Amino acid sequence: MDGTENSIDIGALPVEILILIFDIYIDRDIPLEDEFHGYYMGSLVTHSSPLVLMQVCNHWRSITLGTPSLWTFICPSYNPIVYIRRWLAICPKYPLDLQLSRRPIDLVPRNYVQSVFKLFAKEAYRWRSLSIELDPEVTSELINVFRSDSRTTPAQLEDLKVEPSLQDHFKVPGSTLEALVALLPGLKSLRRLIWVDPWGEISLHDVPWMQLKTAIIKLPSSIQQIFSYLSQCTSATEIEFHSSTTADPTKTRLPSYHFPAFTLPNLTSLKLSRGCDPMWILQYFTMPSLQHLEVGILRRDQRVLEDFLKRSPCVHTLVIDERHGGDYSYMDEILISDHEILAYLTSPCLRAMPRVGIDLLCTKERTLALIQQRLDAHRPLPPLLCWRPSLYQRLVGWWDKLDPMFDALLFSYKEGSVEFSPYYEFDDSDCPP
Repeated sequence: MDGTENSIDIGALPVEILILIFDIYIDRDIPLEDEFHGYYMGSLVTHSSPLVLMQVCNHWRSITLGTPSLWTFICPSYNPIVYIRRWLAICPKYPLDLQLSRRPIDLVPRNYVQSVFKLFAKEAYRWRSLSIELDPEVTSELINVFRSDSRTTPAQLEDLKVEPSLQDHFKVPGSTLEALVALLPGLKSLRRLIWVDPWGEISLHDVPWMQLKTAIIKLPSSIQQIFSYLSQCTSATEIEFHSSTTADPTKTRLPSYHFPAFTLPNLTSLKLSRGCDPMWILQYFTMPSLQHLEVGILRRDQRVLEDFLKRSPCVHTLVIDERHGGDYSYMDEILISDHEILAYLTSPCLRAMPRVGIDLLCTKERTLALIQQRLDAHRPLPPLLCWRPSLYQRLVGWWDKLDPMFDALLFSYKEGSVEFSPYYEFDDSDCPP
């Protein structure tokens, strides 16, 4: 090709460089943080697809067909059915990571997702990951796939994310969801499950918990149900349970009988929301490999927390969410007191850990007031940091190394002196209006 002396014939580039260029060319959005590998939103867009790369020359066609990363992460979006058929006809038979969701876009027929699903159902034997938003029709089709004993059975499926539609007119009947859950034990390769169900009208007792490595569950559940699910996760390394604390006391009422103790030997990361009542749950568990723990507090019991940490000595990161208020008044709960905050901040058990953060209502204001109170009483607090790891969090505690990409330090306290960072002045208050 013509040009300066630094120009190079693109056909002479090493294959490894061309593959990097091709990967950049494919139009992909940032993956959602709770997805398994990342599901890219534009990988079938006509102007930036592997099909376009294949048309340049035979050399590019050969490289494109031989590069799995160009073909394995698929979100069909709203492409014409005829285009998707063409893509599937040419696509090499690599393991497939598929995302199908229903989005409220005008002029898209109601049965579009169902039609696309039927196309990919013929390739179910290649499914490695499936992330799917369910409506009644798609759920029925998925049940048929899981029931199949033909060559299309998803025997390789390792990762499954299921999310029933939030729209009332697309709501999946509970009996249909129960039929789907009942088929999950047949997925022998399943290792990671994300189940997001805002309705929370069914139980997940049929989930094959013991074979899962990762479980992320977001639905209203009783604490007895959560205990049952968690106690079966004997192979898991990462677990998240997010259960909303509704105004229904049956979801959070303490059982009247004693529960057995359990050990989860492989678990390294655990997140329990406030609706799970973590302090009640944790008193029955030992997790010798646990490293990362995040808990939302419904019924506060620091003794239970410290006893659990002593039984689980590998924990190095602890985040405690204390941001609830009067919305849970039916539980006879109150906001955390200054005395209880100080108990966290001065606990020898917690102070032995390198990373502890406590999320409060009005974190900055309350922390600064407590620092001044203790200074006035000639009982200064140990060193503290206050930082913002996300838009809605303000943590106080100690952290061996903040991540400058995500954590904005607001102020630090040491030896009777508070040092404010430039972020403090511009940070919006974390107090409720």
